[in-house]
Amino acid sequence: LAQPVNAVSSLAYVVVGLIVIVIAVRSRRSVAESVVFGVCLAAIGVGSVLFHGPQPAGSQILHDLPILITVLFVVAVDVALLWPRIRHPWVVFGAASVAATALNVVSAEAGAAATGVAVVTAVGLEVLIYRRRARDIPARRQLAIYGTILAVAAVAAATWLLGRTGSPVCDPDSDVQLHAVWHLISASMFGLWWWLAFGVERSETATEAVDITA
Repeated sequence: LAQPVNAVSSLAYVVVGLIVIVIAVRSRRSVAESVVFGVCLAAIGVGSVLFHGPQPAGSQILHDLPILITVLFVVAVDVALLWPRIRHPWVVFGAASVAATALNVVSAEAGAAATGVAVVTAVGLEVLIYRRRARDIPARRQLAIYGTILAVAAVAAATWLLGRTGSPVCDPDSDVQLHAVWHLISASMFGLWWWLAFGVERSETATEAVDITA
């Protein structure tokens, strides 16, 4: 492995992806969407292991592309929630994924730029969802989850910036790699987003109605 610590830590995405799938299947809640998301996370992990480990030809694409597709999945879920009248959002997600694949094959720089745009779009959509209270989740619970995601995202951003190649604190020969920490934290952040979008208990309105009737 060219970068053993970074390669092994990439397996965090695989672990989180499998946890997402297992929880969804057991709870029978949003199984199809969760399986797709879990597979996307696992693909990030496998691609990252190849990129930081044996580094075969094409490992750059295998590293970058699953990240973009996963963020596009987040965008598709958010768009479907905000504008339910939009027809066939998953067809759009599939078409966007095909376009993303072609873009990464043509140019890694263009693919990275597209990922940046997708991330900004996803963040903007999440802000809009929170402001509109579009998710049928009790306000306090939603605020707590968003607060946790923001805190994790801030730490993740710091480890990504400090762990980048060329950073003053980046030491490729060290057993302590900030980029490895980025892998662990960002994988957790994706898991928290899934829990917010699909896993967390929905509104307690129905329960309250039963209590009132009783």
